[in-house]
Formats: sequence, structure tokens, C-alpha cells
Amino acid sequence: MNECTAPNASKHAQIIEAAVAEFQEKGFAAASMDRISAQAEVSKRTLYKYFESKENLFRSIVLELSNRFAAVRDIRYEKGRDIRKQLTDLAWAEGRILMLPEVMAMARMVISETLRNPDLAAAAQGKLDKTAIFIEMLRDAAEDGQLRIENPEQAGQEFIGLIKSRAFWPMVFSGNVLTEVEMTATIDSSVEMILSRYGV
Repeated sequence: MNECTAPNASKHAQIIEAAVAEFQEKGFAAASMDRISAQAEVSKRTLYKYFESKENLFRSIVLELSNRFAAVRDIRYEKGRDIRKQLTDLAWAEGRILMLPEVMAMARMVISETLRNPDLAAAAQGKLDKTAIFIEMLRDAAEDGQLRIENPEQAGQEFIGLIKSRAFWPMVFSGNVLTEVEMTATIDSSVEMILSRYGV
């Protein structure tokens, strides 16, 4: 096999893409580092240079997926700013990521594997769950008087759940992603439902 001549960042991306496909098709236990290296068009030596084990490779995929959602984690409530705009910005930070096919491919792989392996699920959950960001936004908005919320935890779960119910979970099973128009409709309706229930 010819060694890949792409830059290091490209090799890393090729390996991640190949591993996602292998884990999704075969499952973690049956996945083969030989097949991953062949699919990525790198030598086994190069593969192990980047990832010393299957466990390390899986954790790297989870970290890569988590890093894609950095824009969501960076959003904080801005005192006095229009709450509809803030909720919409937060929802779009999530929605833009869910429109990326490579992100959804990684998400499908991680979900399918964590169902098979609870130990891996525990490691992935903390890195990928963004519910706390939604809870914090709604709690701060309520404290600022822009929303009327008695239970911010429930409200935050409802908000992110509204988005995921149309933009994430159906896509996990279908293998598709929402279009810009579909995501806009999803976000607008989700924000409207939150404001209808918790608006002052």
C-alpha cells in the first residue's frame, strides 16, 4: 500500500473518517485496525503513530465531535439583550453543527457503539451533552426578568429536546441532515414554543 502523502492534518482526518465507518459497520469489538489503515490509505505504523489503540481512536472521535460543538459551549446570556435573539443564536449554534454530514456520521457511530458498550457510553456522555448550556441560558434569562421559569433544568431540557426531536434523532436513523430551510423552521418553532410557555 502506498503511504499517504497528504499533510499530517489530512492524515488525521482520513483516519478518523475511516474509523467512523469501521466502528459503525463492525462495532467497536469487531473493528479492525488493519481495515482502518487500509481504508484511510495509511500504513499501520502511521495509524499507530497517531492512535496507539482502538480505545484511543474511539476517544479521539468523541473528542473531535465534542470540539465541533465548541460554538455552543461559548454562548452565554447577555444581560438586557432581546431574549428571542439570544435563544435563536443559541439554537443556531447547535443547528449549524447538526447540518454537517460528517458530524452526524460521527454522532451515529458514537451512539451505536455506546449502546453496545456502556463503559464507552459513560466516557462519551459528559463530553457531548450540551444541555447544561441551554439550562444556564434560561436560568440567567429568568433571573434577568426576561423569562418566567420555575424549573430551569426542565426548561433547558425542553428547549434542546425540541431542536433534537426534528434536527438530530430523525437524522440519526435516516442518515440525512436538515436543509437550511428546514433548520430555520425547526429553530423558529422551537424558540416560539419556549417563549410561548415561559415568556413574560
